[in-house]
Amino acid sequence: MHGKGTYPLTMGQLSMWRDLRVRPRRRLWESNLDPVWAVPPGVTTDQVRRAFVELAVRHESLRTVYRPADDPHHVRQVVLPDPGVLFAEAPVREAFDLTERPPWRAWVRADGGAPRVHLVIHHIAADGVALQILESDFQSLLRGDRLAPAPTPGELAARQRSDRLRARLTAAAGYVTRTVGTAPPAVPVARGPLVRARAHTGIPYSVARWTARKLQVTLPNLLLSAYAQALAATTGTPRHLLWLLTGNRLDPAVRRLVSSLTQWVPLAVECPPGTPVAVAAADVNVTALTAAQYGVYDPFAVPPLDFDRGAFFTYLPPPLTATTEESTEESTVEKAWVEWLPPRGYSGASFYLIASVFPSVRLTLRVQRGGYGRPEADHFLGTMTRLLRQAAREYTVVEPA
Repeated sequence: MHGKGTYPLTMGQLSMWRDLRVRPRRRLWESNLDPVWAVPPGVTTDQVRRAFVELAVRHESLRTVYRPADDPHHVRQVVLPDPGVLFAEAPVREAFDLTERPPWRAWVRADGGAPRVHLVIHHIAADGVALQILESDFQSLLRGDRLAPAPTPGELAARQRSDRLRARLTAAAGYVTRTVGTAPPAVPVARGPLVRARAHTGIPYSVARWTARKLQVTLPNLLLSAYAQALAATTGTPRHLLWLLTGNRLDPAVRRLVSSLTQWVPLAVECPPGTPVAVAAADVNVTALTAAQYGVYDPFAVPPLDFDRGAFFTYLPPPLTATTEESTEESTVEKAWVEWLPPRGYSGASFYLIASVFPSVRLTLRVQRGGYGRPEADHFLGTMTRLLRQAAREYTVVEPA
């Protein structure tokens, strides 16, 4: 295939590329995402196909392949002129060849009910926020809406390598190196069986958002502070190295960019057991906001990321279409419960929490450390859930289920 344009990788793409370089081949599929999108009533399969072709024309990451190089800074993304959308069912556990075809597939399935679009797409083509953008644009294209031009990864890669941003990249690499170097010493970790569990906290999105507002912190950082408090309470150790997955979309120029912008940024937090929620939230909020300023860095200019050192955290924002009442504090906090999930993917962090907030707060813990089984996972999630529910009771008007 002939390329339309050849560009260096963005720092987000380069971070994903670095991760893939050290991953065993049998684990490469673990970077695949598999969202499912609803299709409005009356929409035909042909209309869905046309919308996907327009989507691929619109977003260059859906037409991009990657050219390896011995020096990672010489890896290139090649944008193909032809959208060449492949409508074919694809197993999520099958690795894409990033050098051959754009790494995604789409198909429509009815299963006796309303048609739904299924995708399998590699994380290097779209991160979690990018998937929301793709779905929003897909629905707009089905309606025949006119959309403003989309930003491109090539434009971002050029800006990140410009003289204007070179000092910022250097400062960010320095921050990452210093934070890791001065964090609590590494403790040897033996990987054990993978345990996955999801705590349904029963806290509605509106209540969680109002609690954060009352505490004058962001909602992601409220959840991050509860994470730090739970780590301190369950380990008896107040100081921890945390890793925050930054979305790096504060710049309006990239807010609707479809690509992989995420990078792991470290922060060291100290949260003695029993710290009041307001104090913990305020301290972690400042530390996390500072860390987020250094979220874009050259991953090959810092020490290799040790996925067994520290605790990792990801915040999943509400969908772009989410709405909630702004003025009310009153709501009902439902009963909390824990759901045990089957294993999925063994690569990456050995202690990892994913927090989603819509329509209610759910905490998915993925842990594979020796001595950490179901009882320990249940205890950790129960501790974090209690902290969040206590904050909701103290800072909002809620009714127990």
